[in-house]
Amino acid sequence: MMQIYVSKSGQRYGPYTVEELRSAVLSNLFQPTDFASCDDGWTWIAISAIEGIGTFAYAVACDAGNDLLTVSYRGRVAPGDVEHCADDIRAALAQMTPGFLMLADLTALETMDVACAPPLEQIMQLCDEHGIGAVVRIMPDPKRDIGFQIMSYFHYKPAVRIFTCKSREEATAILTRLIPDAAQKNRIF
Repeated sequence: MMQIYVSKSGQRYGPYTVEELRSAVLSNLFQPTDFASCDDGWTWIAISAIEGIGTFAYAVACDAGNDLLTVSYRGRVAPGDVEHCADDIRAALAQMTPGFLMLADLTALETMDVACAPPLEQIMQLCDEHGIGAVVRIMPDPKRDIGFQIMSYFHYKPAVRIFTCKSREEATAILTRLIPDAAQKNRIF
């Protein structure tokens, strides 16, 4: 198993596995541009260049026990990133039951190319076909939500509830209220 060390602000951290390091970057502990070594400090490369690390433009996590699908976008997102994300969401939906919840975390999103609209619409349609109950979006700047809100009207059934939050704390409060309801599989949000 590869052991990876990270150098940040003159400090050395690790060792990490590829999965642990990816998780640390997605949680903003490290940046994709921070330096890492896979050979105990002999050579240093950007974390994003480590073989097997994958893209940091998106992450998909599935909490089947709570029927919660979490999707987050960060940095500069291109259409190919959203297309790959759609594939990961399609696989995660196999673990979700009708009435599931989606948390869309856009906190670290810098830009999303307008050409991302078709694969985003595909994601919304996939989720709608699978019976999504509610979407909780974290979007610190509400002006940036206009495109997502408009697409939601066209690609989700009217019964799907949409919440837009400015912070993770606000989203957590909403999810805390919704998750007990998710156990009632026949309930429409």
